[in-house]
Amino acid sequence: MLDFTGLLDYAFAERLYDSAYHGLEHWHQVEFNGLLLASKTGADITVVRLFALFHDCRRMDDAYDGEHGPRAVEFIDCCIAKKRLELDAERLEKLRTACRLHTTERQTGDITIDTCFDADRLDLGRVGIYPMEEKMATDAGRKIARKLAQAEVPVFHQREWIRNFRF
Repeated sequence: MLDFTGLLDYAFAERLYDSAYHGLEHWHQVEFNGLLLASKTGADITVVRLFALFHDCRRMDDAYDGEHGPRAVEFIDCCIAKKRLELDAERLEKLRTACRLHTTERQTGDITIDTCFDADRLDLGRVGIYPMEEKMATDAGRKIARKLAQAEVPVFHQREWIRNFRF
């Protein structure tokens, strides 16, 4: 069994940058979003939770950082080598792919990876950006983005709205 709390503490302590936008609060919201989406998509919950933890843990700053995904993959490999994380090969490859591609690809066709992408995108309100339905990778992500827009939820209130959302 994975020790998510211990892994979270380790990843947070080893982060490269203390981010106001891509830090612990964002990681928790991405995990919440991912679990909400996975309830509809059937995505692998373990991968979704680990993606939330790792995807932004190696950012250098809050501006454009096109290499933070690949650096996250290197950190995942470091965690594997240090025996802080054990995953079967299929889950590990999905986690690596989701982290590596989360800022460069819209959709992969793999429901778990695509759920990870949408979990992150649904937290764009924290930086004043409305998640766009057409940029979501899953039907569930599109539905939430569409309902956010229809309800005209102010960007900085989207986390609260999503936390109360029911399919």
